[in-house]
Amino acid sequence: MGNVPTKLDQDGNPIEPVSRPGYPSGTTGPSSTGTTISTQSGNDTKTRNRRASSLVSSFLNTGNRYRSGSMQDGTYHSPHKRRSTKEKEQLKEQHARNILVKYDESVDGGFMAPFGSYSYDKLDYDTTVVKSLIIQRRLAPFYTPLQDFDSSWSREELLKIVDGLPLHASFDENPEEFEDIPIGDLNKSNFDHLINKNVSKKEYRNMHSKIFKARLYRKRIIWQETENESFLETKLEVREGKAQNSYLPSDDLKFDLYSNGSECPICFLYFPEPLNYSKCCQQPICTECFVQIKRAEPHFPHEEVDPTKPIKDDSEKDPNLLTSEPSNCPYCATANFSIVYTPPLTRKVGIQGIPPARYISSEINPEIIEPLQKDKNENVTTPISNNIVSSDDIRPDWETKLNKERIRLARRSANATAIHVSNQLIDPDYTSTSNDTTMSSSKRSTNTTSRHGSNSASRGSRQRSRQSMNDLENQMIQEAIRLSLEDEQQNKSPKKK
Repeated sequence: MGNVPTKLDQDGNPIEPVSRPGYPSGTTGPSSTGTTISTQSGNDTKTRNRRASSLVSSFLNTGNRYRSGSMQDGTYHSPHKRRSTKEKEQLKEQHARNILVKYDESVDGGFMAPFGSYSYDKLDYDTTVVKSLIIQRRLAPFYTPLQDFDSSWSREELLKIVDGLPLHASFDENPEEFEDIPIGDLNKSNFDHLINKNVSKKEYRNMHSKIFKARLYRKRIIWQETENESFLETKLEVREGKAQNSYLPSDDLKFDLYSNGSECPICFLYFPEPLNYSKCCQQPICTECFVQIKRAEPHFPHEEVDPTKPIKDDSEKDPNLLTSEPSNCPYCATANFSIVYTPPLTRKVGIQGIPPARYISSEINPEIIEPLQKDKNENVTTPISNNIVSSDDIRPDWETKLNKERIRLARRSANATAIHVSNQLIDPDYTSTSNDTTMSSSKRSTNTTSRHGSNSASRGSRQRSRQSMNDLENQMIQEAIRLSLEDEQQNKSPKKK
């Protein structure tokens, strides 16, 4: 630590004072005040500084081990590897590509990516998990919604409306969020030349983040427009008889999909049936609304604030108290929100089914219809299914994020304690509160005025100083033990899973 008063040589070892002739061992000559410092006092000070410096170093190393991971066989392994900025940006770009709507990736008449009813920031679910659930028919696909629905529409009217539906909702070409932000050449990955090199590091990072978000937004527009153009060109070629495409839905499929529209009570858009149903109250919910529902961000439990006491900073609280409550049902507020979905038995098309272009309507056989259960209270018919999907299932990393936040707060607490310890090494009377600081100032003033006082008062002051350092050492040891226990607990938790 640079602010520890003990001097170190090139190898990091404390430099012992050189004794001068005519003076006691351990001193370098007369003091500036003309008072000779005793050998015992000098040795006590050096020993205290070396011991405290060692303790601080050990304490910081414990915090670093806690931050970097757990120890196994004498080697520390990080459970949460810190990614570089470039790696994080690559993951974000890959996520943006995964939520593109593609006409040749469909399941039962729906798609593998959302239509775009919500902003991109809310689509932070695990795309691999969601796509797998859709393919397994455990989650309804992302259908293209209708703004309105009328059961009196004829077949020709309905097909005309469905043929005009886009793959994805339109983008705002010039969002206010990215106004006046340069994006440069999107074909080049490096855009550091767009940032002023004279700004501070913090401003540089903020500008880098803004430019990356603006570039990613523009890339998403280009990528989705490419898919839209391919979809429209294919439809035109098939309509003119120039080509055939098995991925485009037949007229029978389009009519069967949208002839019985069902409204989602959250977004008020109309979707083909069947939809997902809440497990608790059996209310319909479209998949695009379902993927928005997630756990609360990590936070400390809400406590009643005592106006007579100062508010605790987060760094002063126990990181293990951080919590993240599971999501509640948007209809009845039941905890641990989950849905059930029963796929259509007569419409298995797309992935793991027949090509959408080959679908032909057929009468439903009553003997193979899955039993229906009527809601006794609402008198609404809802399907029975054992395929339960919770909001945590589509964000399986929620516990990892919670643990990372706990580690971050523990590191912050360790740094704050180390700074406090460093200040006390320089000034043993230093404390963090204003009242104690005032008292310490008073003590220092008293000691200054009585510096040439009796030897008994000096010995009493040294004893109090040693007692203060002993208390400080105990505090540091307890903190190091606490961090070690938390480190061990973090190491054991993955093994239990």
